[in-house]
Amino acid sequence: MRIRYIQIALIFIFLSCPFAYSQDLIGFWEIKEVKVGEEVMTPVAKWTRINKDGTYESGNGWLQNSIGTWEYDSNENNFTPNSINGIKDEFGAFSVSLSENGMKWNRMEEGMNVILSLERIEKLPMTPADKLQGLWDLTEVVEDGESIMASFDPLNLYYVFIRWDRIYITRTSDNKRSSGYWHIDGHRPHVTFISHDHEKGIESWRIEVWDSELLMTGISDSNKDLMMMFNRLDAFPN
Repeated sequence: MRIRYIQIALIFIFLSCPFAYSQDLIGFWEIKEVKVGEEVMTPVAKWTRINKDGTYESGNGWLQNSIGTWEYDSNENNFTPNSINGIKDEFGAFSVSLSENGMKWNRMEEGMNVILSLERIEKLPMTPADKLQGLWDLTEVVEDGESIMASFDPLNLYYVFIRWDRIYITRTSDNKRSSGYWHIDGHRPHVTFISHDHEKGIESWRIEVWDSELLMTGISDSNKDLMMMFNRLDAFPN
């Protein structure tokens, strides 16, 4: 009789393990690395939330850009996300392996092995674009290693307002306002400003953003060797 109970228990454990394994997938995950063949192609602050009801959401930073459903094959340990608002995924399921602190997804895409490394998170990761938004007051300008702040903005008028709707507004040192569109690269901290004034050229900058400070380093032909430093403001200056 004891052997019979042990057999029943083992059968129950065997049948419940795939379900338990799929439950381990549920949660909030950040994609820490994407490796395609030998090349690392990790997007910035990419995340996915896998829900108990068989749905998921994905995005980058504060921007959600995908929703869908998911399937799990317990026999093969295969996970299949099915987007309902994007391009059909033709590469099929990911093979899943779980560890104590994360999981890996693995599959072949166009003859190359693709590995995604994910870690559990509790809050949305931030992209440079999320950190960049806000009002910034110019505090220093350096050209070829020397400060030109005294001649560039002698009256301390220059500021830039980076809006959530991808519009920027600048008050220049001559107390005039200009505006345009801003765009940030999905893999690098590079921002491009496209002026509404078609006579002005397009400029790109490499950015470093902290809680209250912003550093922009020119990477276009028109602003190379130029560095601009800003402090965050919570109100527009006079």
